[in-house]
Amino acid sequence: MKKLLKDYPITDMTIELIEREIQLTIVDGPDHLLEKLSRIDDQGRLFLPYWMYLWESAIGLAHYISDMDDLFYSRRVLEIGCGFGLVGIVATLAGAKTVFTDFEQDALLFTKHNAEQNGINSADYVQMDWNNPCFQTKFDIILASDVIYEEENWKPILNILHNLLNSGGIAILSEPNRKSADGFLKCLHENGFEYHKATCPTSFEEKSFVINILSVKGK
Repeated sequence: MKKLLKDYPITDMTIELIEREIQLTIVDGPDHLLEKLSRIDDQGRLFLPYWMYLWESAIGLAHYISDMDDLFYSRRVLEIGCGFGLVGIVATLAGAKTVFTDFEQDALLFTKHNAEQNGINSADYVQMDWNNPCFQTKFDIILASDVIYEEENWKPILNILHNLLNSGGIAILSEPNRKSADGFLKCLHENGFEYHKATCPTSFEEKSFVINILSVKGK
């Protein structure tokens, strides 16, 4: 927590869900840090610290799964691109054995702090690049919020679904009705995945929005 206080302006908030309230510490006003913390790696890939935002898709997915305790109890869950950890925290409080992953180590520090302040002391936090998944095991459920916004992410995410999702398992992804999502749905179909699309009306801080939910069956 000392590193977070040193490196970031922070604020605390409460996310009110159907069955519970989640306490979160997040970056306060991340816009002015976006350019400062952006970087290009040695292969010319631009990394933008989007993890610093609490995205509406994460809030929507948290609402969507908040009354699904029967689905999550004793299940092995992987959250990719966890950001502040909201969705994985909801799954863990429902009884899941959760592994939180993000490319950014600082995101995992926020997630661990947020999990602990919600009474979670038995989760794993792993730094992971989608292009090089680091697990040899499979998961019953994979969760992700707003990860299909760029076409370059589709193949790595499809590979994760192929290689890390149990047969008979489910991946639940949320996205804010971007047009690019249609291309990802086409890729799911072309790769033999069955999926169901639903919507989740959500409100937060006097704003109302509708999030798309994709439920993808493991093969």
